[in-house]
Amino acid sequence: RGLLVSKMYDTAKDIVLNLVYLVEEYGFVLNGARSYYTNRSQPPLLSSMVLELYTATGDLGLVRRAFPSLLKEHSFWVSELHNVEIMDNHGRLHNLSRYQAMWNKPRPESATIDEELASKLNSTAAKEKLYHQIASAAESGWDFSSRWMSNSTDMTTLVTTFVIPVDLNTFICKMERDIAVFAELIGEKATAELFSQASKARHTAIESLLWNSEMEQWLDYWLPTDGNCQGPYKWESKSQNHNIFASNFVPLWLNAHNSGLGPFLDEAKSVRVMRSLQTSGLVCPAGIATSVSNTGQQWDFPNGWAPLQHLIAEGLLNSGSTEAKEFAEDIATRWVRTNYAAYKSSGAMHEKYDVEACGKSGGGGEYKPQTGFGWSNGVLLAFLEELGWSHDKEIGCPS
Repeated sequence: RGLLVSKMYDTAKDIVLNLVYLVEEYGFVLNGARSYYTNRSQPPLLSSMVLELYTATGDLGLVRRAFPSLLKEHSFWVSELHNVEIMDNHGRLHNLSRYQAMWNKPRPESATIDEELASKLNSTAAKEKLYHQIASAAESGWDFSSRWMSNSTDMTTLVTTFVIPVDLNTFICKMERDIAVFAELIGEKATAELFSQASKARHTAIESLLWNSEMEQWLDYWLPTDGNCQGPYKWESKSQNHNIFASNFVPLWLNAHNSGLGPFLDEAKSVRVMRSLQTSGLVCPAGIATSVSNTGQQWDFPNGWAPLQHLIAEGLLNSGSTEAKEFAEDIATRWVRTNYAAYKSSGAMHEKYDVEACGKSGGGGEYKPQTGFGWSNGVLLAFLEELGWSHDKEIGCPS
């Protein structure tokens, strides 16, 4: 988004084509363009990048070039490796996806850290299971968070592959909508209909299995870890993770991308979700926190991350509600101010921010916090392009 705001269309296209090449070569977008990442993916957002670029430039040639790779990437995410079949309380079968890396050894980029953690376990089999869960959490991008742990204070209790994530299935639903749009554009009518139906089926699955009407949020669903299930899992309300994470609100983002298939949420439901967010404990002086639990992990409180601010704010902006639009603008204002203040004091943009205080960069996790920083720059530019900043609006932190 930042490149598109900056009118750097060729650079944006080259990045997309690099990712398309990875799909052509390996079947998915690698977690990084390095040989030791061929065992795990990135979250599936390539179709969104192609759609953003097409919307900005009208480059139908890019759509045609990327289309086979998008079909290939979709096949990867609905394959047996990732797909889970769950039966709801009405006896209807639904398919949703999970993260699952193809790896059960220490991550090459963090081998010492992984081996030290695994030293708490006795058997080789237990260590291999842990390495598998660590790599799968890294595939999610949320490495690491209490979201994936059965005990939030103990990293050896990671159970990533037993979690059906709200945000992953939102991204795949969006991918299916995007592919339907692209298929229509290039005259592939049968494929367009197929993916339109696939997105509707996943939408129904998200609403049936992940939506919690008491909390007015979507919740990750935890599969039993005993491994005794034969055939489809049977849905149980107690298996929804009732802890609060920013990911619980990511389906709002689909409001911004109807793709001609009708709205994901009606305005009334969007407003109810907004009110749930407002009272969740996630909304802080400098943005939306990743969770309400301060575990020392970087994808937990008090860190806020640029993509989550943008996904949620974009969904609220496009909900049809004036109140939700104003709340989205408030989130964006808090985020722009903290980015600006931290830049003024440190001379850098940061990968994450401590949302408890304006102008404070984030911390926690297993590595030194990074500066730079692509997604922070991109979201800042996107907010400024979408919402502007009036001359009389104070840019500094509120006193």
